[in-house]
Amino acid sequence: RLYAQFVKATQKVLDPSAFLRAKTLEMQQRHVKYENTPYALEPNCKESPGGLRDLQVLLWIARAAGFGQTWSALASRGLLTPFEVSQLQKHQGVLRLIRARLHAVAKRREDRLVFDLQTSVADSFGLQSTRAQRSSEVLMHRYYWAAKAVTQLNQILLLNMTERIAGSVDAPMRPLSAEFLDRGGMLEVVDDQVYARDPHAILRTFLAYQQTPGIKGLSARTLRALYNARNVMNGDFRRDPANRALFMDILRQPVGITHALRLMNQTSVLGRTLWVFRRIVGRMQHDLFHVYTVDQHILMVLRNVRRFFIAEHAHEYPFCSQLAAGWSEPWVLYVAALFHDVAKGRGGDHSDLGAREVRKFCRDHGVGKDDMAFIEFLVQHHLTMSHVAQKEDLSDPEVISQFAKLVGTERRLTALYLLTVADIRGTSPKVWNAWKGKLLEDLYRLTLRALGGSRPTRDADIEHRKQEAL
Repeated sequence: RLYAQFVKATQKVLDPSAFLRAKTLEMQQRHVKYENTPYALEPNCKESPGGLRDLQVLLWIARAAGFGQTWSALASRGLLTPFEVSQLQKHQGVLRLIRARLHAVAKRREDRLVFDLQTSVADSFGLQSTRAQRSSEVLMHRYYWAAKAVTQLNQILLLNMTERIAGSVDAPMRPLSAEFLDRGGMLEVVDDQVYARDPHAILRTFLAYQQTPGIKGLSARTLRALYNARNVMNGDFRRDPANRALFMDILRQPVGITHALRLMNQTSVLGRTLWVFRRIVGRMQHDLFHVYTVDQHILMVLRNVRRFFIAEHAHEYPFCSQLAAGWSEPWVLYVAALFHDVAKGRGGDHSDLGAREVRKFCRDHGVGKDDMAFIEFLVQHHLTMSHVAQKEDLSDPEVISQFAKLVGTERRLTALYLLTVADIRGTSPKVWNAWKGKLLEDLYRLTLRALGGSRPTRDADIEHRKQEAL
């Protein structure tokens, strides 16, 4: 009774809008502190994005607004669906159990899944290593899937509560099509059954996001509709020629490709559209170089390739940007970037396996034979140029001759060079350096000469000499 009186008195003086703003800002600042991603290689299972603290903050905001103190209470207010409640409870349980095992293994309060403890925690769950992956990688895969789901549900619920508390439901609306409208700069479905009526609208969401000026994200209603359309994105959905054409349209857009694919990954649409991609979502890479999970690395590489084709980023990689300026169909490089590491974690040579996967993708998506062979070559040999540049003697004419024979054409050489630079730059901020850049550029120029290709432009030569002088 006394506690009930305390709660009632607190509600009278508490400003839900101010509390929402304060806690949202606090969450954003905390996320920045923990790299703004649920995929950190040594995540804090309490404080990192997608961790237990995010769930606590949601319930604190709900309590302050008088919505309730449990997930079920929020469902009764229409803020969550029963399925979303079950998913929140499931993933909250996974995170709590991992944290409890982490404390037990460390024999102290320890919320960080540091490398030194990951194997021991995995062993405590009885997880076994296989030829393809270590037990710690299995553990982290489970953690990342839970954190990813919490991140999705956190975004949906936070936007829903913000609309209820701050009244953003009254934001100006602008009809865009029979399926979508612009609500205050957020892309929103016209009703909750859009995707059930027409599953093709799922991928059209991301085309509309790319093609509509002023759209900066997806509304809570759209995010929820996508989340609840998971079962619609099945084998028939993936085999549907219209959906395959829509996916290729997304890759061929002049703007918004990186943002659209990242948003597709965040909402699980990318992995459900490309099942082969789903297998590497949240997959950790235990080596000295990669600081991202495989899916995040792939999207980082694609982003790097994309920036070669955007004039405002030409200062970042001047030589790459000059080479990219002559390309009329950059989408072939985007497909190669998307598939170059897609077979990681299976055992065997991921370059060979990835080449098979991208060949199947190209056949399924109507890519012509010449482009298919070109993309397959890039995936098959995406590590070759880096190996030759760093491990072989570039002053040996035979080395250059053999590499020139492998690439065969100036177009394949240029594409492989662009993909290699993007790949290394997307591995870790610390892996790339001027020395590696010079070796790769030297190999490019020497091979171009061996192929009898045209010399790079005068501006590129000047930039090359500047780099040599540094």
